[in-house]
Amino acid sequence: MRAVLGIDAAWTERQPSGVALVVDNGAGWHLLKIAASYKAFTETDDRRYARHLGSKPDPEAILAAAGVPVDLIAIGMPLSLAPIVGRRVSDNLISSLYGSRHAGTHTPSSLRPGRLSDELRVGFDGLGFPLLTLGSTIPALIEVYPHPALIELAAAAKRLPYKHGKAGKYWPEDTPAARRI
Repeated sequence: MRAVLGIDAAWTERQPSGVALVVDNGAGWHLLKIAASYKAFTETDDRRYARHLGSKPDPEAILAAAGVPVDLIAIGMPLSLAPIVGRRVSDNLISSLYGSRHAGTHTPSSLRPGRLSDELRVGFDGLGFPLLTLGSTIPALIEVYPHPALIELAAAAKRLPYKHGKAGKYWPEDTPAARRI
């Protein structure tokens, strides 16, 4: 079995980060577990959260909550072995290619994601998931920015609308009831 843990990381501890676990047991990939925050992913009881809160991620608890051996961790946040203090070459290249399609990158700094990015990288590295910058060894940790991939896979003209809270902006001509369908 192969397993990939994906984290749509907020760049601050105050905002929740989505976590998803997908597995391939030989019959194709499927979603095994998903949560709208680190806490919801790591909790063992089946409580539902009215509002997901941000928190400091605990790499060990996240991996334990996966419940299966993880091969790859993909985090949607700037990651680096060197301090991130501003835009990187990769940020500029993605933005130049996908900015007109509403998928330019945010500008990272020493504050955002800053320490949070460093602590995630170091925490997962200590658990056997080094940041992969060359090659293709696993287990590993990788930085991802999925919007350009989704644009290409969906042959979309621009970034796909996905944020529930922005449904009114995405589909202003639809009624609220129609947006929820």
